[in-house]
Amino acid sequence: MSDTGKVLGFNETFIPAIIAGTKIHTIRAGQRWQAGDVAHFCARAQQPDQYEFWPPQPLRLVQDIELTASELRVDGRPLGPAELRALAQADGFETAADLFAFFADKPLPFRGQLVHWTDCRY
Repeated sequence: MSDTGKVLGFNETFIPAIIAGTKIHTIRAGQRWQAGDVAHFCARAQQPDQYEFWPPQPLRLVQDIELTASELRVDGRPLGPAELRALAQADGFETAADLFAFFADKPLPFRGQLVHWTDCRY
């Protein structure tokens, strides 16, 4: 665990949901994060006007995630429609279709991490 933590950058549209506690995790490419890392919640990450919008939080859980054009797997397990909708909403999207649309311009399959700062797990 880093003493200084790592910057976890967000699009500003997600900030109200994070502060309200309705966005409780985030999907990230790569394998950068691990449970116990301290995340600094920032907007405009790596820009001169970067700012922290929420107190640093230790990450409680990191799960592997894979997204294809029609399926989402967490730790290798495909999610059914109800779980997929719950994950999408907990990630700041209204519907699963909105989550898939967000990733539509990225190469598929998308593989990365589901980074949790609460005790939620799938």
